Amino acid sequence: MRTVGGFLRIAFGVIVSSDCVLSVLAESEKKTQESPNTSLARPVSSVPLNARILDAIERMPVGGGYAVTRAASRGLGKTIRLDENEQFSVEAALAQPSYCSGATYLVLLMALEYEIGKLQDTEKRSALVRRLKIESQADGVGIWGRWNANGPCMAVWFAESGMGYSFWDYESAQSGDFLKLWWKDAIGRDEAGHSVVFLGYSVTEEGEKGVEIWSSNKPLGYGKKVVPFTKIRHALFSRCDHPERIANLLRLPERNEVLAGMLKRNISREEIDRLIERR
Repeated sequence: MRTVGGFLRIAFGVIVSSDCVLSVLAESEKKTQESPNTSLARPVSSVPLNARILDAIERMPVGGGYAVTRAASRGLGKTIRLDENEQFSVEAALAQPSYCSGATYLVLLMALEYEIGKLQDTEKRSALVRRLKIESQADGVGIWGRWNANGPCMAVWFAESGMGYSFWDYESAQSGDFLKLWWKDAIGRDEAGHSVVFLGYSVTEEGEKGVEIWSSNKPLGYGKKVVPFTKIRHALFSRCDHPERIANLLRLPERNEVLAGMLKRNISREEIDRLIERR
């Protein structure tokens, strides 16, 4: 464990505020370090799309139940619409029950409504909406199949489209960033993870300090939750700072072989860093 700019780097490469882990360290072998009390601050976002993401969260349903089932996927498939006037919309209330990757995908699309509506070429807009739809695509296939894949799904999505970038450290995080959490060391085939939106820092009902997130969470569905730092093995943030590049999604290959391969193999953080390097 070492200190980096007022933060502690702990096992598995996760970086957290030293004050955030203070209570955990006190309870385990009494290893404490003094630091500024920044753990409960909500990082203010300077990224315009992050504000729209947070607004989209406020417009999402609350609850509705959590389920990773065909019925939940069918509900997601009904949410994305292009009306008779070629106007794009997301009807999130149709996706109940829900699961985490679907929840974050809907919030992303709601935040991108303006960029989609700005596309003057109606044929291009229709083609983009068709590609954005959820139709049981396999991991790594199509736009949804990329977002829903194992591994660094959202990070690869933003890197491949040129719409954003990703990073590992909490010190750079801002409210409204997307965040992939892993509960185990494995990333890929053997992983256990969670697709969420980062809100800031808080404490659990048991008093453990951690990350406040929004997603579809077990068992209630859509809503906010605090995840203790002790539960997190890896955390990869993704930020969309170039939403105007949304038409790039039309140029993506139908299949991302790396994400498709996450069903059969695990991947190291070093491999992820090469995949998500900003070009």
